[in-house]
Amino acid sequence: MRIRYSDEVSIEELRKRNRNVIEYLYREFYPVVRNLVRKNSGNNHDVQDLIQDAMVVLYARCCEPQFILKCALKTYFVAICKNLWLQRLERKFRLLYQADLEVNDSEASYNRNEQHENEVMLEKKRLMYKNLRLLPADCQKLLLLYMVRTPYTEIARVMNVKDEIYVKTRKYTCKNLLRKKMMNDPECHQIFDYE
Repeated sequence: MRIRYSDEVSIEELRKRNRNVIEYLYREFYPVVRNLVRKNSGNNHDVQDLIQDAMVVLYARCCEPQFILKCALKTYFVAICKNLWLQRLERKFRLLYQADLEVNDSEASYNRNEQHENEVMLEKKRLMYKNLRLLPADCQKLLLLYMVRTPYTEIARVMNVKDEIYVKTRKYTCKNLLRKKMMNDPECHQIFDYE
């Protein structure tokens, strides 16, 4: 019989470097990380490397005095893995096309702050789309059309409503509804508090 640990216990024991908890987390998270890597052009060796690196990051974050987990530990770990995997893919892409770049081009230099900003922006987008899916279907449709800069008259036609004034009013209502959903999402608090 396998022992299951709560997120709080896992974090406390991880801080103490408890080998049983580390093995437990590895077993629990492995299938999700394997699927993530395989769907994004990786192999089993990449999965093992990624989990090891993510465990190191997770340990470092857990040991920070201000660390507070505001979502499931598995969700947090998978987010770390996604970020690390995106960094690796970006690095791999850059190496493949290095010959095309000028060596002393300041625009081609790799800026760590830009990378972090991009990661945060991707995470914000992911969370926004996650919460968007929780809205009523008409709000989802309207906001998606609005995000791709569809004119109000076209949105009114597609949604079969009388005029663009109704579309503007409904867009305002839907945006506020989305904003409230995001403010109640613990994952969103973690991302926005981290900044």
